[in-house]
Amino acid sequence: MDNLIKLSSLTSAMRAKDILKQHNINSKVARISSSNGKGNCSYGLKINNRLQEAVSILRNNGIKVSGRALEDMI
Repeated sequence: MDNLIKLSSLTSAMRAKDILKQHNINSKVARISSSNGKGNCSYGLKINNRLQEAVSILRNNGIKVSGRALEDMI
């Protein structure tokens, strides 16, 4: 099961993926549909493990993390 880190934009997701790769954390950019039905989408990263570490690394590198969840909860 993948963990999901929600980010503010596709650009942030791409940058975050590169930062995590430098720390040997594999991730995949994912489009996240809005749960409120208004059609808004955001982007995030799917990662298999090391969620807390990944969030910490991203925040330390100036990436704003909008949320975290297990993929099946989205």
